[in-house]
Amino acid sequence: MDLKLKKIKFILKFILTVLVVTWILPVMYLNIKHPEIEWDWNNIDAEDIHFPQSFAWGTATAAHQVEGNNTNNNWFLWENEVDENNLPRIHNGEKSSLAADHWNRYPDDIELMNQLGVNHYRFSVEWSKIEPKKGVFEYKVIEHYRNLCDSLIRNNITPVVTLHHFTHPIWFEELGAFEKKENIDFFIDFSEYVFDHLQDLVPIWCTINEPAVFVAQGYFNGVFPPGKKDPVLAATVFENLLNAHTRVYWHLKELPGGDKAKIGLVKNIFQFDPLRKWHILDWIFSGVLNDVYTHSAIEFLQTGSSTFYLPGMVKKDFHNDNAVGSIDFIGLNYYSRMHVKSQLDLSDPFVFKKREQDIQTDMDYAIYPEGFYKALHTISTLDKPIYVTENGVADQGDSIRTIFISRYLYALNRALKDRLDIRGYFYWSLMDNFEWAEGYKMKFGLYKVDFETQKRILRESSKPFIKMVTKRGADERGYIVSIGDNAPDFTMEYLSGKKVSLSELKGKVVVLQFTASWCSVCRDEMPHLEKDVWQKFKDKGVVLIGVDRDEPKETVIQFQKDMGTTYPLALDPGSEIFGLFADKNSGVTRNVVIDQNGKIVFLTRLFEKEEYLKMLSVIESLL
Repeated sequence: MDLKLKKIKFILKFILTVLVVTWILPVMYLNIKHPEIEWDWNNIDAEDIHFPQSFAWGTATAAHQVEGNNTNNNWFLWENEVDENNLPRIHNGEKSSLAADHWNRYPDDIELMNQLGVNHYRFSVEWSKIEPKKGVFEYKVIEHYRNLCDSLIRNNITPVVTLHHFTHPIWFEELGAFEKKENIDFFIDFSEYVFDHLQDLVPIWCTINEPAVFVAQGYFNGVFPPGKKDPVLAATVFENLLNAHTRVYWHLKELPGGDKAKIGLVKNIFQFDPLRKWHILDWIFSGVLNDVYTHSAIEFLQTGSSTFYLPGMVKKDFHNDNAVGSIDFIGLNYYSRMHVKSQLDLSDPFVFKKREQDIQTDMDYAIYPEGFYKALHTISTLDKPIYVTENGVADQGDSIRTIFISRYLYALNRALKDRLDIRGYFYWSLMDNFEWAEGYKMKFGLYKVDFETQKRILRESSKPFIKMVTKRGADERGYIVSIGDNAPDFTMEYLSGKKVSLSELKGKVVVLQFTASWCSVCRDEMPHLEKDVWQKFKDKGVVLIGVDRDEPKETVIQFQKDMGTTYPLALDPGSEIFGLFADKNSGVTRNVVIDQNGKIVFLTRLFEKEEYLKMLSVIESLL
């Protein structure tokens, strides 16, 4: 009996040990290494953000989705086919047809961009129109795109061109498109032709849009042309797309104007997270999908080598030394994530599941700005400038776009504060369009389009985007005000308890010194301000006020005692006063000089001798 019990105990211990080693410990490790980010939006002011003045704001479209009358490409064929069940390939049997007639209406659409306040426009050129037959290029078509670019520039909008955005000519499709390595030569010839004719107008170029999406939808899911479900072929196409980008990059760089052009690849990141954080198989499948969909391309660009690996289906090694250094920037397209749930079905080992607590878009995926923040950090490992080349929401009811825009821009701003090199943001899309397999039911546009009349109407939910685009950006020193601006009015409380508004001080020269007890540079500057400004000019109509940034009154009282200064200090709870003059994420040790009429006449940052002496000169000149 004792022996039996010992055996049972041993077996149980063994099973427990196996569970701990193979399940519990790995799951604990994965949860620590890859924590799920969830921000408390009830305590976040998503509108209290500023972007750099140099930041690129734009919208994006793709030729087939908006131009109209694209009847010579792979998608035209696809739209006119039926599936194995004799059902239309596109939702409700819809066809792109005239789309938004952007080909003819682009001057009006540029005016829409002006109304948004954007300064960049990303669009694709339609290969099937430019080269309708192999080796035959239509000059009138490339001239059209030159006219578009010229019109954009005249409206102070920078053109950003995408060479391949899911579509290519029928003749290229019939040759096998990117399934065959040798066909890359045709794409290079096309790219060279476009670059030769537009490089003097276009400073930013995207070679290929979302290679992973092209492969996943066209060679796994079969919902994009060519509608195949072949993992081995998918790996080949993916490799050829990455090599096509690499070859085009180096080829264009050798052409006249190539040294000045910024050329990059557009990478979509759609994260895969385990539905059940405690389930090792959910973690494993999520990891495999993230590796294939995201990390393989990043690794390829970083090292020239990567592996496309789906267990039981395909394993293919990629290698191209020329891939290293083949981007001047990386374009990031981000929308959402998927939750992966494993299941005991060898033919279908996992499924994608929604969470009840998530806000769902019309595309049936969640609003998840935290994932956008995470994706920006992921793509930043390439150590290249980042442009967010697409980010938007399908929202036919116009009920969640406002939330989407404000939260995703907050996430973007948060990544900028982490010092990621993000140069711009392009909202998808300028207007409603033909949304590939979903037809016209998905409404991504900042502008609503009536496809019968082609009338464009600004959506109410687009206004947060306009507000942010037109909001004054912070300069390189963090200021959101400039010399010559009227100083924003506010009310402040002195340590004595007295309250005074800036407008009450009109007629005097006001010097606002933004300070804090923890700031060593402030401490260095304050004795000089006491001597050179307060004591020298206080009887000549100058008011010097130290505005202490977000510290308790007791701390500020002790701070003044320690410094031995006599000019008044005012409290600034929550940095509200500071935030009227500078981005709240920028530092103190700055002075704002305001003249008798309430205009800002001088701004300082840190305590630099030359700038400080110039400030004193400005103050004296006002008296």
